[in-house]
Amino acid sequence: MTESALYDLLSERQVPVAPYKSFGFKEKPSVDFFPVALKIESPKVVHKSEFGAVKLNITSNEQLAAAKEEIIKNVESRGVKLDDSDRFIATKMLRGEELYFGMVNDAVFGKTILFGKGGVLLELYKDVSYISLEADRAEIERAIRSAKISKLLDNFRGLGFSIDIAIDFAEKIQNFIKTNPTVSEMDLNPVLLTDDGLVAVDARVLFEDKGARTTRRKRHDFFDNKKVAVIGASSDPSKVGYAIAKNALSFKGEAYFVNAKGGELFGKTLYKSVPDLPSDVDTAVISIPAKFILQTIEELARKNVKNVLVISAGFKEVGDLDGEQKLIDLVNKYNLNMIGPNCLGYYKGDGDLNLTFGSNNVLCGDIAVVSQSGAVLAALMDKAFQNKIGFSHIVSVGNMADLDFGDLVEMLNNEPSCKSISLYVEGMNDGRAFLAAARKSKKPIYIFKTGKSEESKAAAFSHTGNLSGNYKMFKKLLESAGCTLLNNIEALIFRPPLSAVKNALIVTNAGGPASILTDYIVKRGKHIYKLTEDNIKALDAILPFNWPRANPVDIIGDAMSDRYEKTLEIVQDFEGVDLIYVVVTPQFMTDGDKIAELLLKKWNKPVIPIMVGGHDLQKGIDLLRANGILSFDTLKAATDLL
Repeated sequence: MTESALYDLLSERQVPVAPYKSFGFKEKPSVDFFPVALKIESPKVVHKSEFGAVKLNITSNEQLAAAKEEIIKNVESRGVKLDDSDRFIATKMLRGEELYFGMVNDAVFGKTILFGKGGVLLELYKDVSYISLEADRAEIERAIRSAKISKLLDNFRGLGFSIDIAIDFAEKIQNFIKTNPTVSEMDLNPVLLTDDGLVAVDARVLFEDKGARTTRRKRHDFFDNKKVAVIGASSDPSKVGYAIAKNALSFKGEAYFVNAKGGELFGKTLYKSVPDLPSDVDTAVISIPAKFILQTIEELARKNVKNVLVISAGFKEVGDLDGEQKLIDLVNKYNLNMIGPNCLGYYKGDGDLNLTFGSNNVLCGDIAVVSQSGAVLAALMDKAFQNKIGFSHIVSVGNMADLDFGDLVEMLNNEPSCKSISLYVEGMNDGRAFLAAARKSKKPIYIFKTGKSEESKAAAFSHTGNLSGNYKMFKKLLESAGCTLLNNIEALIFRPPLSAVKNALIVTNAGGPASILTDYIVKRGKHIYKLTEDNIKALDAILPFNWPRANPVDIIGDAMSDRYEKTLEIVQDFEGVDLIYVVVTPQFMTDGDKIAELLLKKWNKPVIPIMVGGHDLQKGIDLLRANGILSFDTLKAATDLL
């Protein structure tokens, strides 16, 4: 497509372009707008500048005619013969700040619009934001504001520009792409920010018919479990099937065990095969050799199963793409929900359903966790139990061959027991569907993403066989859709209960670390509680005369456990304080182990100890951890959870 034909197409969709006019090879060029640039339009000339086929700053029709003849001479001197099939385009040269809009067709997120600083500086600064094709105005604004150049659109230096003009332009690009489905790549660079708004002055669009996207099928509710079957239940304590069967005993519904050897397990009949089960089942967890799984799913389908969890490994993660595809084809054939393969299993709190081979030390709560790594999930479960944190749902998706993050977020939104959703993500199969689910989510979504570096991407792929993708695009698209990206993996379980924190108070025996902690807290978007006159008066009664009478509450370096205790007894009742950090540094007289004992008490407000030191405070650190108290030995780690 020629440049002028492309401008025609953009104009039809109300995408503003610079004034332009196209001329035939033998036509005398004439325009009524100046200054202009003249360029050849010919498939014979790819790199126009190298052929001398671009002329700039033309200010009259006489110069325009002369420029045309000069371009013809330059091109033909390179051995390229021009004829009536070749054309020329004159475009008005405008002045303004150079911005950039483009589009890429990403393997994970599909067609995605890019915005940033334009011109030659685009590659230098890499100041780019990402806009989903389905984003509404609010999401577009969040995306645009993630680029530093967006500050120019907030009436910078009184220039009168508004971010609305960029949002309007992005919406027009969305419409252009949606109404031209064969667009596979696009560059509008530069798009000039002029007194009259945004105007595209150069454009390149690649058209390619890659076929329609696969339609996602309608799903059963995976979390509707009344009758479950454990396929591969084992009486051998060293087997995965033993752990799953034992964990399943707490289920409030009906649970059946299947093992070809028959007999009994935990006082329950071991049925020799799926056809032998006394009734239909809605959910089955499968832990048998991979070669028997397809036949087993066929048998389960005849028992009207709706959900299957394939614990067994040996598929895409080890290179058996064909075996995994056969598994996918089978669950599609019977319209089943499948979790896995290569996963830890599934837990649902309000039914006491534990179909994992992880710990059975799980508390019922309101956090849902979905993880691509079984080992990471097992560690989080253990940490949560230690800190008395409960779950509404736990799902280990493994290779994520069928049900993915988008499906599960959508389903979890309909689960009353779930108040927040935490995801451990290595890669996504369908980022577009996930964004759609995230936009509709009524519950906060917290995400820890691995695969940020090229090396960890490779490790993630070998682990679960999923594409890790472009992390910068991943982060910005998900944040624009309302998700929260975390830097600390443990924040997946600690962040939800701390998310309501607005005002923090610091009790410390050293000013320096407290100042650093203050900066970290503020950087997290939280506030340092401001002491009232009554607060100061109450603390004056128990603290040395030289305490600074401000938050952080520096109780002075000679503070021992008794002073910490008296201070905490007072500040725990301060109205407006949501969280108390207790910073302990190893001074000569600091009794760290006694301070740790003090912090085991139940306080009126959440208290997070930070034992900043090493050997001298190690006993205290060990005591806190042994008693399941959330505590830290670095200042930054303590605020990564906020």
